[in-house]
Amino acid sequence: MKILQVTNIVSHHQLPLARELCKLVGEENFLFAATEKIDQDRLNNGWQSEYPEKWIIHPNESAADQEKYDKFWDEADVILCGERLISRMQERIDNKKLCFYMSERWWKPPVGMLRLYHPRYLKMFLNFRRLSKSPYFHYLPTGPFAAKDLAMLVPMSGRVWHWGYFTEMPSVTRNVSDVTDSQSVSILWVGRMLKLKNVDLLIKALSRLKNEGKKFKLLLVGEGPERERLQKLADKLLGEEFCTIQDFIPASEVPALMAEHDIYVLPSNAYEGWGAVINEAMSVGCAVVVSDKTGAGAAMIEHGVNGMLFKSGSEHSLYECLDWFISMNDLRKDLGMHAKSTFVEDWQPSIVAQRFINISSQLINGREVLGYSHGPLSKINK
Repeated sequence: MKILQVTNIVSHHQLPLARELCKLVGEENFLFAATEKIDQDRLNNGWQSEYPEKWIIHPNESAADQEKYDKFWDEADVILCGERLISRMQERIDNKKLCFYMSERWWKPPVGMLRLYHPRYLKMFLNFRRLSKSPYFHYLPTGPFAAKDLAMLVPMSGRVWHWGYFTEMPSVTRNVSDVTDSQSVSILWVGRMLKLKNVDLLIKALSRLKNEGKKFKLLLVGEGPERERLQKLADKLLGEEFCTIQDFIPASEVPALMAEHDIYVLPSNAYEGWGAVINEAMSVGCAVVVSDKTGAGAAMIEHGVNGMLFKSGSEHSLYECLDWFISMNDLRKDLGMHAKSTFVEDWQPSIVAQRFINISSQLINGREVLGYSHGPLSKINK
């Protein structure tokens, strides 16, 4: 089987799956095309700019890469496309060739469906509707909210599959013996300090627990336009004893840092399409507290089983989840273990790659598509 994966940038959230797909089909049958360069903001935040794999190409930067890209686009058995290349995808399905389109939410708040009032956006959407009617076109929404967005206007019954981001299986993990009855619980947040990340909500919720005499230590890791404001807020409400803020570290070092902490929190609002840090935190066995409006939270977390979901934007709901975790060591331990099991059994890249190959093979050969009962590549609508 020959596969072409197309995305905007080379990312440590995309490459783990690409590497596993390449292992399964062979380097001569796999190509990963990035249409853009990584922006400076991400580079400043610890993202890697260069990768050694020869099957990674940049069609917009090299005539040779463009030639490879065009050839693979025509010859590949399967296209896994994360860009809105609607006309190119239409050409493929007109030739009865399989195409999977993956995306985050189209109607992210606060603008939502008002985007359709822009003539160019409306034209693109109408072309997409035509594309979506083909039996050779399948949709991989990055989280349940992405699926709901398009389901409102684009019916694709039986051709929508659960999807997300797939981070690599880490070389580090938390041991059960690491989770102690220590009076001070360690809490971590890592990311770009933007308003949508709602880090101030985390600081405010923890200040209530501090005032109640609960013992914890919060570490915030990152840079961004909100950093100065967050530093002032943390100094005022928590102080150095309860909160430290440090600069970004390389993305490759984040899982090891997570393994040193008891709790990972993702307080982002609905503009957070996924939140791959939750994959990473679960993969090392962290107990996770996640906003219920994030893609990763809605897709991966079963409240009270492998993590905690709080009502997005609610300081009180976040406070309650943190209070349970800080107060109950056994709960943190159990949910952390179940979080890791969820990642290992369903969400690690090797599992997803094999599922993708199986589904694609069944579709290409006209066999009955058996699918999966849960997790990535289980059907959203049947």
